[in-house]
Amino acid sequence: MGAPPKVSPLPGPQLLHGGAEPPVNGPVGSTDHPMTAQVSYGRDTVPHLAHGVQTTPSGTVTLDFADTDIRDVVAQILGNVLHVNYTIDPAVTGTVTLHTATPLLSREMLPVLQMLLSEVGATLDRVGDLYRVTPGAARPAGTAAGAGAAGGSPVGLAEDPAMAGSIMVPLRYAGAEDLAKALQPFVQGSGHVTAASGANALLVAGDPVTRNTIVDLVHAFDVDMLAGQSYALLPVSSGAARDMATALQEALRGHGGALAQVVRVIAMSRVDAVLVVASSARYIADTRRLFDLLERTRRTTMRTWHVYYIQNTNANDAAYILQQAFTPDDVTAQPTQPPQANIPGAGQQATTGMTGGGGLSGLGGIQSGSTLGGGTGLAGGTGMMSGITQPGAQVGAAGGTQPANANPLLGGLDNTAGGNGRARGMRIIPSPQHNALLIYATDQENDTIEDMLRKVDILPVQVRIDAVIAEVQLNDALRYGTQFFFKSGGINGVLSSNSQTITTGKLASAAFSHTLPGFIIGSASGSGGAPIALDALQNVTKVHVLSSPQIMVLDNQPARLQVGQLVPIQTGSQSSTIGTSIYNQFTYQPTGVIMQVTPRVNNGGLVTLDISQEVSSVSSTSSSTVNPTFNDRSVTSRVVIQDGQTLGLAGLITDTSSRNNSGIPWLKDIPVLGILAGDQSNNRQRTELLVLITPHVMHDQRDAQALTADLRDTLPNAAGVPDELTNMRSTGSADPQARIRRGVGLGP
Repeated sequence: MGAPPKVSPLPGPQLLHGGAEPPVNGPVGSTDHPMTAQVSYGRDTVPHLAHGVQTTPSGTVTLDFADTDIRDVVAQILGNVLHVNYTIDPAVTGTVTLHTATPLLSREMLPVLQMLLSEVGATLDRVGDLYRVTPGAARPAGTAAGAGAAGGSPVGLAEDPAMAGSIMVPLRYAGAEDLAKALQPFVQGSGHVTAASGANALLVAGDPVTRNTIVDLVHAFDVDMLAGQSYALLPVSSGAARDMATALQEALRGHGGALAQVVRVIAMSRVDAVLVVASSARYIADTRRLFDLLERTRRTTMRTWHVYYIQNTNANDAAYILQQAFTPDDVTAQPTQPPQANIPGAGQQATTGMTGGGGLSGLGGIQSGSTLGGGTGLAGGTGMMSGITQPGAQVGAAGGTQPANANPLLGGLDNTAGGNGRARGMRIIPSPQHNALLIYATDQENDTIEDMLRKVDILPVQVRIDAVIAEVQLNDALRYGTQFFFKSGGINGVLSSNSQTITTGKLASAAFSHTLPGFIIGSASGSGGAPIALDALQNVTKVHVLSSPQIMVLDNQPARLQVGQLVPIQTGSQSSTIGTSIYNQFTYQPTGVIMQVTPRVNNGGLVTLDISQEVSSVSSTSSSTVNPTFNDRSVTSRVVIQDGQTLGLAGLITDTSSRNNSGIPWLKDIPVLGILAGDQSNNRQRTELLVLITPHVMHDQRDAQALTADLRDTLPNAAGVPDELTNMRSTGSADPQARIRRGVGLGP
């Protein structure tokens, strides 16, 4: 057998380089290196001014006469260029001006000369090899066409067969067929223009004057359109290039549209730029200056996308507020609904929280659906406490319904710009997944929105609410209730700041607040005045603490406490039509101690409390087990107290009377003898519900640490670990045979 194949270990996991990008507020689509304008200037052509006659190397001739005597022109053309014999009549006088932009062939000289002579009233005739220049009236009348060629009589050049015919004009830049169609309206008389597409040339036929006129038009059209042109490619920083090109064309059409005739503007959508073509570099500079002005104005008024990451609130709530302020006709965001303030009734079976031991609870998480855990407190029973419930899980529609065509990425908004379809207007879209806002606005509008967000999206103030719910047994010392007991000298409170102290003893009752429905106790300690009030009541009566929670809650958010049971109540029954089965329907009614508090803190340290307090139980006199009777004591109030002061809500008194007759049946009911055979007692018990609430405002982490240290001081042994738990093994369970083995010496 061969050796086993060599096994290589698998590569280990590799760390990902870099991490998640931090959220950064700013515009969308901006670039740090914008495209710069590209400009190419053409050369302005300056014509070379030739004087007289110039012969080019190719044998063509250039003519340039400026106010030149006609006799000198005839001498230059007939004598120096054509080298023919000629005579000039002394009556021929005058001056002419001629400049040929393109060189002429030798055979084109005579038609040009005849045209010049006609301007001064002269004509050119040929007799044999002699050319005569005479006044127009000097031509012999009745001369037959072509007679000069055979018989020696004068013949006009226009009638000379040698001067008639066709000429081929080659084209350099223009297309033959297109140019032939363009020249047709200008062809008159015996002239005719035919396109020779194969050679890209024009065949011009007719008399010399007509031919020369058509040829001049051909040279005027057959020019290099790109020669001397200047170009500028101007990038559009934002928006569509077509829109910018249209705006630039509209601006050039102003003042009679002179610039629009010499400057062409072309939208280059593929590169997001505008191409400007002009015949002069000066026009490029002027057009670019106009473009920069339009670009600055467009950048100021154009809306772009911006992203703002919410730090301390909910994106849906912020979008709802901003839409109400900036787009009141297009409000599509759904705000997050806070927890219901009313006490749950029929049909609401359970509340958020975890059942645990009643009594003093620990600090819970901030803005969380988790339960504030219970601990060993002053009273037994089951406890249930919840913080601020989380918003609904449905994206973008917490507390509301989404449109049928809603896009979940738009946070409850439909796919259009809004109800009125204004796609170009300001838009504010929440992104619940990232807790951010997408803002479609101009730079100025975005600055205003961000200024408002910086004032709205602030770190919320937290409030720790210490509550004590106690049931006080009323005796002779408290026959008028606890509030009267405090006012009459047992303990007094002062409506002032936390620097006021509370002392037990006789104080002026006038110093106590008469504000209903309760009273306010100030204290110099951080724990408030609740311990002082309870100690004072413990000296004269029995105090039964029902619950003593401590709740951490955000400013302007409700906190709810429920300690008690859910009592089933039959709401209906249904029997089967084919049998005798009966189906009963039940709902659950919460009983016990139910409290809800919503704090609102102002800048001066005053705390406004919206309090809803209820203590309910099943009546002992209820005759039905499926539809019991409830005893209910509730109070709802709104009060304003200082940070650290204790608010007392009292006056909820219950008077219970009972009669008990027990003994030997029949004998206990006989007069006189019944005293010996039975025992009869009449009991009357009066209790009052006392609620003490102390808010503590936490503006920053230092306040939170101070309150945590205060709570730790009140529970000195809460963090201690018993010794038997310290020595317990971290895994497994204790060995039950260990003691026996140690007793017989078999092991540790």
